[in-house]
Amino acid sequence: RYRADGFDFLRMPFDPGPLLALGPGTEQDALIADIRSAAEIGLEAGLTVIVDLHSIPRPDEVWGTDDVVGRLWPEYLPLVGRVAAALDGLPPDRTLFEPLNEPTLDCEAMWDDSPEAPPERWPDMLVEMHAVARAAAPDLPLVLSGACWGGIYGLERIDPGRIEDDNVVWSYHSYDPFPFTHQSANWTGSPLKYISRLPYPPSALDDVTAMERAAAAALRMQAAEGAADPAAIAAEIAAYRAMPDDSGPAVSARAAAWAAQHGIPARRLILGEFGAIHTDPEGRFAGDDALRYIADQRTGAERHGIAWAVWSLTGEMAVTLPDDPRRVMDPAACAALGLAGCAP
Repeated sequence: RYRADGFDFLRMPFDPGPLLALGPGTEQDALIADIRSAAEIGLEAGLTVIVDLHSIPRPDEVWGTDDVVGRLWPEYLPLVGRVAAALDGLPPDRTLFEPLNEPTLDCEAMWDDSPEAPPERWPDMLVEMHAVARAAAPDLPLVLSGACWGGIYGLERIDPGRIEDDNVVWSYHSYDPFPFTHQSANWTGSPLKYISRLPYPPSALDDVTAMERAAAAALRMQAAEGAADPAAIAAEIAAYRAMPDDSGPAVSARAAAWAAQHGIPARRLILGEFGAIHTDPEGRFAGDDALRYIADQRTGAERHGIAWAVWSLTGEMAVTLPDDPRRVMDPAACAALGLAGCAP
């Protein structure tokens, strides 16, 4: 059905946490075999498949992304090799392997220009991970990204000359402008998680609406934390209003410029994630704004000949119809994504 809708590939996320928790052995091998089987389902449907080892941040638990790029790195590299080996032999023209989603490290190092700034760790780790994956799967395209959550800043810090491999697709994720895309998300920090119903683009936010959204956010924060911080809420909303309307699609222009600087064709770039929350505890909201946003991101990538993968089928950033167990595409989302097969 998704093939008929107009999609030509799937990015299939698999959490490596359970694989790491099991460790090498027959149980881990069985889960890795399940990953290959899932990829084969996509291939049989006529779709290209990106197998994405999609580590998840778990601040209060083990087996999360910080663990993966920290204490578990010596265990993670062999796991990457085992998954790559299991995928080896699938059609290399339609199967890609992404060995780690959104490495969380190096943000501080990237933004600190002082002599006391910590050194960046990801460039060396990326070279290590690429070598392991390439040795196990000589022909599969690999999807690699920069540090600091796989965003454009991380991509711009990569020297692709350290990885002499023309069979790499370079990925970047974009949730810019973040105050719009992640408003009300309970996994973000305060006060953004209490703010909702911000319009898009930023210039659409007038004074009256800004005051209304700030007052509502203060009530939510008061109820949740026992005290509100009106100044912090106002500053968050003001920062959003000050952002350029094209801050989302501008990310793809930066990615294209990075690729051109290094002689990398646009077909070897992918906007690996973009999306916007359009639900909150009070129900679905900002649907039209979210659709305008994903249309802007999609066309921004296509303008430079860059592939894209929208996040996600279901959940708070869903492009499928709400409460539909069949996960049928929302026709309005299809139109925003330029997919003729399922648009009205």
